[in-house]
Amino acid sequence: MLGLGFINPKARTGIYRAVESLFNTIVDQQSVELVATTLNQTSQIWDSISTRLYFEQFSDKDNILFEHYTSQFHLDFIYEIAIKTQKILIQKYINNNSLFYKGSLAIRIPFDYIAKIDVALQKTSQLFDVYHSPHHPLPDRDLIGNIPRILTIYDLIPRIHPEWMTKGKVHLFDTILQSLDVDRDWVICNSEFTKQDILRLFNIKAERIFVIPLAAANHFNFVSKREIINSVLCRYGIPNKPYFLSLSTLEPRKNLAFLINCFGRLLAEMPGLDFNLVLVGVNGWKNTDIFHAIQKIPELQSRVIFTGYIPDVDLSAIYSGATAFIYPSLYEGFGLPPLEAMQCGVPVISSIASSLPEVVGNAGLMIDPLDQDALCQALLTVGSDSLLRSKLSQLSLDRARKFSWLYCAEQTVQVYRTVVDAS
Repeated sequence: MLGLGFINPKARTGIYRAVESLFNTIVDQQSVELVATTLNQTSQIWDSISTRLYFEQFSDKDNILFEHYTSQFHLDFIYEIAIKTQKILIQKYINNNSLFYKGSLAIRIPFDYIAKIDVALQKTSQLFDVYHSPHHPLPDRDLIGNIPRILTIYDLIPRIHPEWMTKGKVHLFDTILQSLDVDRDWVICNSEFTKQDILRLFNIKAERIFVIPLAAANHFNFVSKREIINSVLCRYGIPNKPYFLSLSTLEPRKNLAFLINCFGRLLAEMPGLDFNLVLVGVNGWKNTDIFHAIQKIPELQSRVIFTGYIPDVDLSAIYSGATAFIYPSLYEGFGLPPLEAMQCGVPVISSIASSLPEVVGNAGLMIDPLDQDALCQALLTVGSDSLLRSKLSQLSLDRARKFSWLYCAEQTVQVYRTVVDAS
């Protein structure tokens, strides 16, 4: 995950954020020696070298133990040149789906073919107590022996709603699930909702599943200086006027066409409403309905702003400047963006679906993600009531303090101890 995110900002989704934050926090735990590895069923030398490059960009990560794989043909330097070239091209063309962007992704293809004959994974060179995959398929036991294996499952969306995903993502998820031995392996998930989904669909004992909530990264904080916010807004072409904000990959389950239709209806019913809708996030898949929704209502074309990818360094200002953060998602295994918004003190209007009530609690306005009347009323209420916004802002800050990466790391290490003791 870290190597993918090093190359492509589009890979820095919620799972990437979770993996990076958890890894960095566990590394600081004195009671465990953590070793990073790209050993799983799907990764190649490319992933190993890109992960090494990820670590090398941080001077404070010199002490990280990283078990990586190299080319038996001594082609590491060629892989490295190709990875760095791909990174430059992807970042140049990331906010458009041009042939240049797709061509930059294709740079990896010949290297994956070479890797099939370039390296044969051997048994791991060190004696470990436990293996934890934070996303990818668990490695075969003939590579790691009989040590306990833990798999983090964030949600079951590709299994429950494959129509929302691309075929490639569904296939990868099936590979991940097929690597799990329900009788011997252990699972970490991030919400009680996801745990119940797993129990409903798989014949695994409840005691083999641990629920550990995620947290927002520490760098998400309220920005009080308006000049900083205005500078960031200008950088991304966001007008300096009140705006509702949503942040997510542009994909079906985020329910953004519904949000746009509700916003358009609100503007039609209240022509004097001086708000914009800002949608932050990279272009995903199966999202033509989002753009059709805007085309149907001409007024929306100047009132809905797509920013594309925005780096983390600017997101706190984007969050802090918003009148409210809107998250009408149909399904979430956890839902980091609402928590990031709350940590910035932003009023939140969230879907009541799936795990989101576990995250937002009573700190935000919860609505049915299919009820237009409910969302329109919530937008109007929050947009017009400054006292309510102030109350929700304080509730957001209070709620966000209940989640921390230190707690997540401590609970994860406790899971390591539990499964080792049980083996």
